[in-house]
Amino acid sequence: MASHALPLLAVAGQTLGLYLFLVTAIRALGRRHIAQLTTVEFLAAALLGSSVETGLYAGQSSLAAGLVSAAVLLAADYALTRLCARRGLVHRLLVGRPIVLVRDGQVLRARLREASLTEDDLAQALRRRGYEHAADAALVVLEVDGSISVVPAEDDAQHAA
Repeated sequence: MASHALPLLAVAGQTLGLYLFLVTAIRALGRRHIAQLTTVEFLAAALLGSSVETGLYAGQSSLAAGLVSAAVLLAADYALTRLCARRGLVHRLLVGRPIVLVRDGQVLRARLREASLTEDDLAQALRRRGYEHAADAALVVLEVDGSISVVPAEDDAQHAA
């Protein structure tokens, strides 16, 4: 029985190592590549979908290896989610923070570079939301899920009312 447990422990270790590596690597690539999902949510979904194949990496094709892999992924994701909820620094490192791209109609070019976006990307996002120019927005924010939020600039008629 113990000889069967050792390969499963190897699968668990490989799965955990892969999870931690991919969380770091995908976070480094930036959120623009993963619209509507946080890095951790995307990673958990992608790895769970292929967790049954993990046994093949260890030279096994057993159901037990896939189940161990899935259990390790779920446990690691649960632990990481709890850690993020308790430690703001961990959350900011893994999930990120919103990035202000436009403030009071002015494009913040350094922030665009930080988000790996171009002014054309910003203009396209604004047009999708019905804004012709950055000057039409009081605030444009790249959210942690990759979406872009726009707070419209107040026009003089609304401001005077």
